[in-house]
This record gives sequence, C-alpha cells and structure tokens, in this order.
Amino acid sequence: MTEPTARANVRYPIWRGRQTVDGLWLAADWLSPEQRSERILHEWMPGCRAWRFEHGDVLCFEAPRMLQCEFAGGTPLRQVGAQGLYAGPLTAEERATLEAGDVHLVIGGQLQALQFAKAQALDPSLVIDIDDYALHDTYDGRRSLALPKAGRLTGKPLRDVLGDKIPPPSQEREAFLRDAAARGAGRDASGKSVGEGFSSAKPSLRERAVGTRDRMADWLLQRFPGLSGGGAPAGGGGGAANSGRGVGTGGGSVRPRNPSIVPQRWRDMLVRFAIASRASRLIGMRHGAYLRRLMEQFDRGDLNEALRNALPIDGSGDSLGQAFSAPGRRDSLRLSQGNGAAPSIDFGDSARDRLRKLYRNAFEQLDRQGKIDEAVFVLAELLSARNEALDYLVKHERFAQAAELALSWDMAPDLIIRLLMLAGDRERAVLVARRDNAFAAAVALLENGHPQQARQLRGEWGQALAEQGLWLAAVDAVWPDPQAREQAGRWLLAAEAAGAELSARALVQRASLLPDTVHHYAERIARLADPASPAAPREALGRDLAEVKQTNPALRALAAQVLPALAADRAACANDIERVQFERLRKLADDPWLNADLPGWSLPTPPGRRRLWETTGALNASAPDAPGLQSLHDVAALGDGRYLVALGEAGAAVVDRGGRRVRSYAVPAYRFVMSHSGQIALAIARRDSVSRIARLDLPHHDITDLGAMPLQFFADRFDGIAWSVVSGERIMVVDAARASLDVLWSVGDLGGPVIAAEFFPIEESFLVRGDREQVLWRYRNAPQRRLLSRDPIVEDGRFRQLHPAMGVLPLQLTQDDDGAVRFAYTWGTRDFQIRLSPPSGELSGHGVIPLTQGCLVWLRGDRAMRLHLVRPLHADVAASIDWPSAALRTREYEGGVLLFDHQGRVMDIASDTSKVRTFTLL
Repeated sequence: MTEPTARANVRYPIWRGRQTVDGLWLAADWLSPEQRSERILHEWMPGCRAWRFEHGDVLCFEAPRMLQCEFAGGTPLRQVGAQGLYAGPLTAEERATLEAGDVHLVIGGQLQALQFAKAQALDPSLVIDIDDYALHDTYDGRRSLALPKAGRLTGKPLRDVLGDKIPPPSQEREAFLRDAAARGAGRDASGKSVGEGFSSAKPSLRERAVGTRDRMADWLLQRFPGLSGGGAPAGGGGGAANSGRGVGTGGGSVRPRNPSIVPQRWRDMLVRFAIASRASRLIGMRHGAYLRRLMEQFDRGDLNEALRNALPIDGSGDSLGQAFSAPGRRDSLRLSQGNGAAPSIDFGDSARDRLRKLYRNAFEQLDRQGKIDEAVFVLAELLSARNEALDYLVKHERFAQAAELALSWDMAPDLIIRLLMLAGDRERAVLVARRDNAFAAAVALLENGHPQQARQLRGEWGQALAEQGLWLAAVDAVWPDPQAREQAGRWLLAAEAAGAELSARALVQRASLLPDTVHHYAERIARLADPASPAAPREALGRDLAEVKQTNPALRALAAQVLPALAADRAACANDIERVQFERLRKLADDPWLNADLPGWSLPTPPGRRRLWETTGALNASAPDAPGLQSLHDVAALGDGRYLVALGEAGAAVVDRGGRRVRSYAVPAYRFVMSHSGQIALAIARRDSVSRIARLDLPHHDITDLGAMPLQFFADRFDGIAWSVVSGERIMVVDAARASLDVLWSVGDLGGPVIAAEFFPIEESFLVRGDREQVLWRYRNAPQRRLLSRDPIVEDGRFRQLHPAMGVLPLQLTQDDDGAVRFAYTWGTRDFQIRLSPPSGELSGHGVIPLTQGCLVWLRGDRAMRLHLVRPLHADVAASIDWPSAALRTREYEGGVLLFDHQGRVMDIASDTSKVRTFTLL
C-alpha cells in the first residue's frame, strides 16, 4: 500500500444510492481474514478476481453490478475511465493529488492508492472444505440449453436472392479503379488520376485543361483525404444524386428503424473551405465530368456499364453531407440493404430530372427484354422505388425474392407477411406477425385475391391471441372461417372459466355468435341480474352489450334482463356507465314493458375521485407492522381482489385480498413477468448463470417449462408473446409463448455490456458501458420497435436514474441541518427541489425507484422507513407512506402501484381513486 497523500478535504468519500459497482473494498479494520474470505466467496462469480493487501481485500466483479451502495457488503468501487477503481466520486482536483494506482480509497480523510502488483492474489476455492462431500460425475447441461438464435427475420442481399442473374464485374475494372481504399485518393490502378484519358494520342487543349483540372482536384483530395466521400465500401456508388439526401449503396449492415443520421460536421466545414478557396469550382467540374460520362453511356445504349456507374436518386435515407470525390464504379449490380446514410451530390433539379428519365427508359428497355433482375435493380437502387420494385417482382410471381428484399429493407410488417405467405414461408410470416402484432392488416391484404393464405394466417392469428390470454378476441379473429368455429367454441369456454368479469363478457359473445346455446346459462344470467350480486361483472357485461353492432333475440333478452340491475348500480354510484350507453341498452332490449317502467335517466354525479398522480396534496398511509408468515419475492395484481405471489423455491400461489392462499403452482418462482391480459405469467428462477423460465396459464392452471437462458435484465410485463430481455450483451425480443424462445428482434454490437435497463409500458432504456463513456439507448416498443435516441452520459458526481419521460433523470438526495431531506433533480432544462420528511432517528440509507408517472424515494431510519411517491413534473409528493425497515420492491400495473417487501407485507394503491389496500401473507 502506498503512503497516504496529504490530508485532503474530500467532499464525497464514498458512493451513495443505487450505482453500477465494479468491485468491493473489504477493510481489515471491520472484518477478520476469515470473514473477508467468506464474503468474497459469497459474492464470487466466474470471472471475478480478488487481492489481499495489508489493510484489506479488493474484490473485482466479473461485470458491473447494480447495487444499493449502503447495503453492498463492503465499500463499493467504481471504474472511472482508465484511471482505476475509486471508492467515491472524486473531483478532478481531488484525483490530481493521487499517486498512480489501481485502487483509490479515502480512509480517515486521506487519499490512498493501491497497486495490484504489490498485493497477494486470492483463490477463494482454497477456503472451501470439500473433504466430506461425495464426488459424482456431472451432467453437461450445455447440451440441453438451447439459446435463442437471431437472424431468422433478416433478409438477404440481392446477390444472394438473384444468384448469377446479375453479371459479374468486367475485367477492365482493375484498370479503371483501385480498390475502395485507393479510390479515396482519386487515382486508378495505373497511378493516373481518374480524369486522365487512356489514349496515347496527343491531347487537345481542352483535354489538357481537363487533365490539369483533375490533377488539381486530386491534389485537393490528397491534401485532405477526408474529402473522398466517407469511404464508401466497394460495390457501392459512393453517393447519391439528390438535393441533400442520399441512399447508402454499400454493403455494410444497417440496423433497422434508426433515427435520422446527423450530417457529418467535417463535410460542412470543408464545404465552407472549398467555397472560400474557390476549390469548390474544381470539385463541381469533377462531378460534372462524371455526370457527362454517365449520360453518354446511357445515350450509347451501354446499359451494362451505365448501370454500374449510375447514381441513386430520390432516396429517402439520410445524408452524411456533401461528397467531394467522384463516385466510384460498382463492382456489381447488387442492391443496398436498409436506408443507410451516405454522402450526397447536388447536381440540381434539371440534372436529376434527366437522370430520372434515363433510368426510367432503361427500366422499360430491360422489362421489354425480359431482364427482370436488372429491371428490379433500376427500380430499387437507382430510382429508389422500392415499393414499385416489390410490386414488379410480385407481378412476375417472384414472391420469395420480393419477401427477402422486403425483410432486408425493413418494409411495413403487413407487406412482409403477405409476401412471405405467398412465397410459402408460413413460419417466418407468423414470426413477423407475432413480433409486430400485424395479423389484422396482413389478413386484410391477403383476403383480396389469396383466400387460402388468408385463412391459414387467420388461424395463426387466433392462436396467437389465445396464447396472450385474449380468448374473446381470438374467437372474433377466426369466426369468419367456418372451419375454425369448433376451435373458437373451445376458446369461448376458456374465457368463461377465466374470472367473473371475463366470464360475463363471454356471455355477450355467446349470445351474439351462438344464440341457440344461451338458455344453458340461464342460472348464471339470473345471478348477474340480481342487484345484490357484485357490480363489477355486471358492468363489464353491460359495456360490451352497449357496443354490439347487430341484434338477435338472445341479445335483446340479455339486455332486458340485466338493465334494471345496471340502473340500480348506477343510482348507487357502483358503476360508471354513461347515459348514452344506457340509451343503447334500452334500444337493444326493445321491451315496451321495460320502457314503460323505466323512469327518465337521471344519473347521479359520481363522487369526486382522488387520482393518485393528479390530485394536489399527499396521501398518507402505513404498512402493517407485523410481517407475514412467508417470505415474498414478487407479487402481481390479477383483479377481482386476487394476487399472484412468488415464494421462491416454495413455488407460486394465488392469494385473496386477505393474503390467504387460493391456489398453488409447483414451480420455483422468484420473479414474475405478467401479460397485459393478466391471464398469463412467466415464473423466473435464477439458476447460477442462467434463469429457468416457466409459463403459467392462470385460469386453466397449466404450467409449461420454457427451458433456461442467460438473463442479465428483463421486462416484468409482456403482451403474452413478445418479451424484451438482455442476454449475452444483446437486446432481444423473444417469443415467450413457445419453448423454442424464437428471437423476434435483436440488436447486438452495442459497444459494450448493458449495465442497467428499465422497461416501461411504451419505452425501454438501456445503459451501455463503452470504452470511454456510458451511452443511453432508448427504444419505443409500440406499435413497432424503433430507436429513439442514443446519447452519451456525462458523469458529474450525481446519481442518474433511467426514466421513461427523460431518458436519464439526474438526481441528488441531501439532508439539511434540521433533519429534512432535500430531493434535487433536473427535469428537462429546469432544476427542482422537494423537501421530504424523513423517518424518525438518524438517516441510514436512501434510494430512488423509477415509476412510469414519477418515482418512489425511500428513506431508511433507525427502525423504520418513509416512502414518498414523487411527481417530478409538479415538484410535489403524491403519497407519504410509513414502512417497517425491510428490503422494498415495487410493481406497476394498469390500475395502480404495488409495494411489497421480503417479509410478506403488501400494499396496493389504486391510481384512479388512491384507495389503499394492505395485507400480509398467511
């Protein structure tokens, strides 16, 4: 250990709050060698490293871990750039006083540096006593662990689609141009500048002027290599003849659905330089010469060579800025993939119109000659008419080629699905439809001319909806197909067994589709029509009845029977049915006796509701003091006063609002992933480096084992099929309705590991640790997944919380002299501060949990905690809650927020009414 530096006034000696931690310092003053070894062994994972110094041990994690610093089990250490591990957020001035070292600590107000070279490396396996254990051969589980495979929904480039139809590069290409790197210098393979002629005859004055001009342009390109146009890869056109817009023609991969590309700044700077130095005239003449040669090739009818040199126009991609060199010749007539960015050349409207006419004439000529592949190249690559190119392929019944190109270009999902179905690739068509929930639009496209494929896809649509727990929607999806009605009847029975409200709604669908069977449900209808029965199922039935489009005797009788009870509920403010809905029900019933008995609608005004996130003033509540009888790992609201609880190795269970068990599921459960319908859940159980995943069909009490996969982070909600996860440094969406866990969408090559992730209803945020900085990736996940932004995060000593509205919410918690806690944060461009009341006693910990409409700030005292639900946009507190000291977690659902702890306490706060319900597990 180095000698301590001079005593420094360190403002923040340790990390606080929830942070990404790279290691721990275990001080010898606190822990004996045996205790330190035990703690290292407890935290050890493959890839960890440990060293022993004179005054303590250092444990380096295999990857950054998100920890609450106050409960980390040691002094948290974070990697700061390439300067080593730090025990606190030191300022630049404080770091400047440090000696060189691998670990930097603040002990007794003194800055100290440690070097691994002077420490003893530790092997934690040596402290494990295995003498009394029997050793057996182990089974290699890797053979049974099928990791999801990505890439099934990526298209193929045109060369792979068309095979040998596109002619290979000509032999004179080697004499005309260098490879892509040499083209950046503006010279051909013989060392001549591109503008020089190949004739041995004495050049004319004009030719000498052109040669001199091009040599000057070449000098400019050599003097400033970046002018060559961004290094377009070989085979690309190197630019686009657009007005400030370009389509990339290289073969590099382009991640679909990216936001607009910002033009390269250096190009704007060089444009100004070229104008100021009059070099822009040379560049313009060089571009003009290239354009003249191109048009001459078209005029001579040399289409093969003209197309290899032609420039894309009318592109929809983003431009990197002005191109300075002449575009290069294509190696082959292959199409680009995606809407990438490239340098652009502004030839003016007249030249672009001329090129458009030449390209259109070339397309018509190739079409007459039956050269379909070359004609597609002109449409898609040169005219940027990709939809027309796909229609042209469909016209010639080249469905497979059209489908591959549509996938490659990331076209509309319904179009991709239609082409895949026509190509006979039903499996991938269904994967795309499940990924983007695009069944309805695709079925509508196929029904016009392709009824067989439409019927097949309609059946897959119904199956997907049933897997999501949306049985009534599944019935509606397949009912137009008479052959699928038997299956629809089974789904209708499944809905009738899936809870009181869904069962009541299923009666409306039965009366509409199977009116002859309604008399078998007379007893159930009579219970619903009884005003003394629960109002919620009756309200659900009434709302669905008010929306029916066609009528029949069964629907009229059902409306007449339940309408008086619905009116009584409304008079008692037990439902929120509106006057217009009551009028529809009255007309649907069409009962003259009922009309005579019903008074005029005089609906009472419902009592004012205290909405949690909108009403001014803080709600006050308290959790039960006594813990539950069982440990609780996760909880989710199911409706009807029921909750799904995770009990670890003891399995999962459904409990009522009193915490009493109603049903058990014999599957290990530590975390839940809930479907939007509330009918399907995934039970997650961590098993070393992988997580076991089981799918629970809650209404029918079925358990399906989906296997195991590595999970770094995952969303706690999904639509019943598409589930967002982070696995193996990839962001993925997997099909969690099938044991194969097919990858529906993925992004890799993030520039580093994902160290934090938050999944919100319509947005997902991922914090990636790069070589130099942390980068925040934000995706919008509805209706189609798209990248919103990718921004670097500048560290300034403040803790940052991922938030759906702001991406990253900088915040800080400090305590005033009077004991009050000041919560400071930056919302947009404004700074806010809120004073929060702490719990009794000395403050020993704090943290922030993000929520969709705000955040929860928890403050830990000596014996208890105080929780504050904060509305950041209004800079006030929505609720203050007293809670016993315990590890707290939250879960949001459509109707409210759940708070719970490991000791079995649960609090459910309704968002619409701020009603609080608490219970403990029994």
